[in-house]
Amino acid sequence: MTVSNFLKRTISGFLFVVILTGCIFIHPICFYVLFFVINILGLVEFSRMAKHMNIHVNLVFCIICGSVLFTVGFLHNYINYWDGYLFFFLLTFIMAIRELYRNKGNGFMNLAFSYYAILYISLPFTLLIYLPYQTSGTWMPEIIFFPFLLVWINDTFAYLFGCKFGKHKLFPRISPKKSWEGAIGGGIMTIVIGLLVAPYIEGYTIVDTAIISCIVVVFGIYGDLLESLFKRSIEVKDSGNILPGHGGILDRFDAIIFTIPAIFVYMEFMY
Repeated sequence: MTVSNFLKRTISGFLFVVILTGCIFIHPICFYVLFFVINILGLVEFSRMAKHMNIHVNLVFCIICGSVLFTVGFLHNYINYWDGYLFFFLLTFIMAIRELYRNKGNGFMNLAFSYYAILYISLPFTLLIYLPYQTSGTWMPEIIFFPFLLVWINDTFAYLFGCKFGKHKLFPRISPKKSWEGAIGGGIMTIVIGLLVAPYIEGYTIVDTAIISCIVVVFGIYGDLLESLFKRSIEVKDSGNILPGHGGILDRFDAIIFTIPAIFVYMEFMY
């Protein structure tokens, strides 16, 4: 990596963290606006990736359905309005009817990938909204921020341990650079730091933070591997180029997308 590329990657990564953190903590509306945009960008990237396999996702309806789902999730928690979910379900059926008139060919795969785009991208971002309300019924930005912090810690230390000690490949068929040493080192540091910040996460117990840290370690790895599988299937390096040096939205959110549903399920059982 050249000095200019390293500098570009560092600056864009820093701005990404600052903007995301700021929007989470400043106000719920700021969070909503940022992730509304991220949701749409993720759907656009997924659609472009699918085109490499001659699959034409119904992007317009994906954006409409995904945006409605995310918006209704926000309104349900913020002002207790949930009727919008009925419109979302209706829209998903209309999307299926629309496929009859698109004349794109390969209609079954087009529709299947359209539904999966919403399931894979929009649903996790919607479930993210519910996390703070599961424990206290109020907006708690630290609970929203906690999984992101853990993912960043896991990624950083997995990379450092992998570079220093990595010898045994974790999943060479999908991601040849990942090692067991990196995964274990990153996982240990994630759990340790998760427990250290536990007293500052109001609404979570020590047990909660420990289990959530473990969820991030396990599901974060699989989220990363799944996105690598997508890219390897269509022979592209990145899902997009919106973040210089880091790739696209799906490249940056692959772990969190897989982690949030698992955390949501755990918290539903606990609370």
